[in-house]
Amino acid sequence: MMYVAKFEEAVYVLHCFQKKTQATSKRDKEIAEARYRAVANARKINQ
Repeated sequence: MMYVAKFEEAVYVLHCFQKKTQATSKRDKEIAEARYRAVANARKINQ
């Protein structure tokens, strides 16, 4: 499984992992969310 964020200038891979169950763990979701926020904040600063 892979979480990505697509913006005008790039596609960012936020988190990759191998799923072993149907459900996605809370930890994996939190990692992807935190990294998305970091990318979004960095884009605001650099604009």
